[in-house]
Amino acid sequence: MPTIRKILIVLAVILIFQFSIFNFQFSIAITPLDQAQEDYTFQFTKYREEQSKYITARSSYLTFNTAVSKSEAFLATKDYLGQIDNLYTSYILLVNEHANSLNWTNSTLPKDLVSKIAGEQTSYLKDHQEKVSQSTTLEELPVLAAELKKYVDTNLAEKINKTLAILEIVETESALSDFNELTAILDQAMTSKNQPGASQSFYANWTSEISDIRTKAEAFKDQAKAQLAKTEEETASERELSSISYSAQQAKKELQRSKPLFEEVIKSL
Repeated sequence: MPTIRKILIVLAVILIFQFSIFNFQFSIAITPLDQAQEDYTFQFTKYREEQSKYITARSSYLTFNTAVSKSEAFLATKDYLGQIDNLYTSYILLVNEHANSLNWTNSTLPKDLVSKIAGEQTSYLKDHQEKVSQSTTLEELPVLAAELKKYVDTNLAEKINKTLAILEIVETESALSDFNELTAILDQAMTSKNQPGASQSFYANWTSEISDIRTKAEAFKDQAKAQLAKTEEETASERELSSISYSAQQAKKELQRSKPLFEEVIKSL
């Protein structure tokens, strides 16, 4: 019959591979997040193609100013503007699938707000794309382009910033949870083992270092949450997102320090 220490070692090894901050992901099946990433890549490639066609058609129209060149410019511009809507939509869906892929169990942050923002943005883009598809003259398209730009600048961008800020913190909270779970398993495995002499010193220094990592990581995480609390209910500026992201990344950087410590303990058990 396996001893409790052997069972704990096996659990620790399993958690090492699951520990999110080490980015070990073993998945054969294509996930919704993978599909969203593939769609975004496809839409971006398509965007570049339509952009190139638009530039060529616009140049031809400005040079020749004929009915044929104007018609070609209209079609190219229409396709280009419609593809911009597609690209924004695919990006929003990618961000939303990233949110769905995270573990929100240990988070107090509002996942429903993330879903609400994604729904509102994709709905607007769908309506805008419908307006583009119904346009019949070149003169209509600059107006629709200006309308989209204004919406992105005054609404979409800052709401996506808010979403990204929330996700940065949720990722950090999840990583901290994994860290604490793995630490508890390894700590129990070590205390169940006799700790004479050097082993006692190793354990004391290991727990001290782990405690330092936890304290610093939690401080950065709390700092990120405090920064998030100062943002508007549904929006965040680029500067606010940058500050929150920095604090969250510093927390993850602290947690990464634990990887060699965990590996060292497992080898010693």
